[in-house]
Amino acid sequence: MTWGGIRGGISVALALSLPEGPERDIIVAVTYAIVVFSILVQGLTLGPLLRRILRDDQPKPAR
Repeated sequence: MTWGGIRGGISVALALSLPEGPERDIIVAVTYAIVVFSILVQGLTLGPLLRRILRDDQPKPAR
């Protein structure tokens, strides 16, 4: 759940709640870039992570 969960909702809300000014625009842009990056990286690695977890959960064959 943590790996594939919602990312950046609180960060974006906090950045958007800042008072108007030149610093706000920079902070909002950087926040969006970080959130999009984390969504892409974690989204692209979710499949391989699940395959690895499911593979490790398989019972080992008896010898």
